[in-house]
Amino acid sequence: MRKRYRRSRVYAVRTGETPTKERRRQNGGVIAEVVDRDADGRIFIKRYRAVWECPLDAYLDYRVITEPEHKAGLLFRGAYLSAILSRRAAYERLDKNAAYQDPIQSERMLKEAYRTLSSHYKAAIIDICGHDLPARDMVKLGRMKKGLGQLADLWKATAEKVFDRR
Repeated sequence: MRKRYRRSRVYAVRTGETPTKERRRQNGGVIAEVVDRDADGRIFIKRYRAVWECPLDAYLDYRVITEPEHKAGLLFRGAYLSAILSRRAAYERLDKNAAYQDPIQSERMLKEAYRTLSSHYKAAIIDICGHDLPARDMVKLGRMKKGLGQLADLWKATAEKVFDRR
């Protein structure tokens, strides 16, 4: 009976705990954000999060890529993660005889990106943006930069078409 009680119990967040020394050295360190204050204005809850969420953020901070390339990389990352890791994709992989359904927006964006990129650029962008692997050499970094430039041009032109309709 005792185990059952512990499983359903919800533990409160401990206030005042800071990240460890090792955690402060990962992903560019940590940022402290104030989540809530009490009635007197004192800090009630602080949240710590990483400075760099993915390698693209680090490349932007070190000025390896530009802002439009960073936005294109984040768009590709979101489309890739939602198309590959979505529940629908998992069901389709399990059921080989699943009826074809209309692709969702992320799948359309991903196919559009695949049509635009060559195989060299595609592999580098999938590794760095989709799987969060850092570039190990300058060749891969250059391929990612050129591919992100192509995606930035593609999605900028697409956005202009959408806004011109209005």
